[in-house]
Amino acid sequence: MTIPLLVPPVADVGSEIGRHWSALQNALPTDLVSGALHLDTLVSTGIVAAVMIVMSLLVRRNLTSGVPGGLQNALEVVIEFLTNMARDLLGEEGARTIMPLAFTLGLFILLSNWIGLLPTHVMMRSPTSDMNTTFALSFSVIAYIWFMGIRHRGGAWFKSWLNPLTWIEEIPKPIVLSLRLFGNIAAGEILLVLAGALPAVVLTSTLPTAVWVGFSLFIGGVQAFVFVILTIAYYGTSTGSLGH
Repeated sequence: MTIPLLVPPVADVGSEIGRHWSALQNALPTDLVSGALHLDTLVSTGIVAAVMIVMSLLVRRNLTSGVPGGLQNALEVVIEFLTNMARDLLGEEGARTIMPLAFTLGLFILLSNWIGLLPTHVMMRSPTSDMNTTFALSFSVIAYIWFMGIRHRGGAWFKSWLNPLTWIEEIPKPIVLSLRLFGNIAAGEILLVLAGALPAVVLTSTLPTAVWVGFSLFIGGVQAFVFVILTIAYYGTSTGSLGH
């Protein structure tokens, strides 16, 4: 079992890219793409899932049609905003079908993006800074979207693949979804490590690090939103409901 250094020297910050708390010997020279079991990813993913379950139970227990509590009100605002956007793109039926998946993905990705900003000294990273997670999310979404495309369009969906442009458009989708999310979140965590290791930052104040954390919170939210919007758009393209 290999455990990363708590505070790496500035010169070694580049080695933090793709570095994980691993339980198995790596099959490749780098942890970036390997057969290692990334325990930090598993732990942080479990924590995110637990938070989502607790949030769901709290909302369900206090659910009301009257004046909602703070958590219910916040979730209602977000869900209504995303649902209206999906309805404008896909119509009522399409929005009602895709929104449960899109919102759940968005919430999971948002919390996953933010958990790596906790001061755990790189012992717990964002699940979305691990390409195993981002590729799993992306391929799962694309597989579901293709399945729904077949269900809605039948033979017409398969016929569309006779056009070479369909291959050029569809095949890169899971790769683009995955690498965009991974790159932004992993880069943010690496820069936080760098900021914390710089002597000028350590000796003066925590203000630069705090500013970067705030910026990273914003970027984490933007990346979750982008993933949701692309999921909705890809669903509409596959099922033929986009613009209806």
